[in-house]
Amino acid sequence: MRYRYPLALILMLSTSLTQAKGALENPKPDDPVSGIGTIYGWNCDAQTIEIQIDNGNRFAIPYGSARGDTQKPCGDKDNGFVTQYNFGLLSNGEHRIRLYVDGTKEQDRNFRVTRLAEPYMRGLEGSSVVTEFPDKDHDTTLTWSESTQNFQITSIEPTGSHPLAGFNGLWRVKNSAGNVLFQTSAGYRNNDPWLTLSMLDMDFNSLQIYSGLLEGRTAVIDDEYSSVDAAFEMKLLNNDEMRMTVLHCAPVSSCNIHTGDEFTLLRKETVGQ
Repeated sequence: MRYRYPLALILMLSTSLTQAKGALENPKPDDPVSGIGTIYGWNCDAQTIEIQIDNGNRFAIPYGSARGDTQKPCGDKDNGFVTQYNFGLLSNGEHRIRLYVDGTKEQDRNFRVTRLAEPYMRGLEGSSVVTEFPDKDHDTTLTWSESTQNFQITSIEPTGSHPLAGFNGLWRVKNSAGNVLFQTSAGYRNNDPWLTLSMLDMDFNSLQIYSGLLEGRTAVIDDEYSSVDAAFEMKLLNNDEMRMTVLHCAPVSSCNIHTGDEFTLLRKETVGQ
């Protein structure tokens, strides 16, 4: 007996088999990317793999690397393709990537770029502690890597054991009606523990940045990119409170604080705002 299958069913089966024989795995749809990363995926049977970003020229990428996880769909392992790419060459925002296999477009998707001021930044240093990551029992230290133009994991420690972890957070002044937020971030500069404080006054739409060396639970910070010449002593009292003491502020006409003034900062989650 001869069976006749509807053309639509044949086309559907053919399409599903084609889709199962390859994939562009990175960047994923609408993924955020930055720095020097990789474009990679796999295909069971190709002569050339090409990539096009936005409306630029297509470029071929190496194909045939071992991918043991493709043994089942492909029947062999030499199906991987991968290339390094500096996403800092692109502008901030949404971009489009297209995968071509032997000249035929196989995949087409968007991804998002966040970049620094230049495609390749030299001489930068910095690190920060991400608390309760990858789980609530651990804190992770991220350190800037010039070679990848990105942050890399340099240590994972039990939660709270890192001496800088408690300094990271968003704070408000206790019992204040002002609309000022304080963002603190602790890390290392030249192997020294360092605290950076960003003071955002949302009423006046101004941002001031201060930083300085951390010694134990105390740091003396001064202006780094600010128009006001000011310095503060920051002391972490407990996990939810920090004391901020004004050491000096000039010119007086630009300051609404005075030497010796003290403020208690509460972690934003604590004050419930």
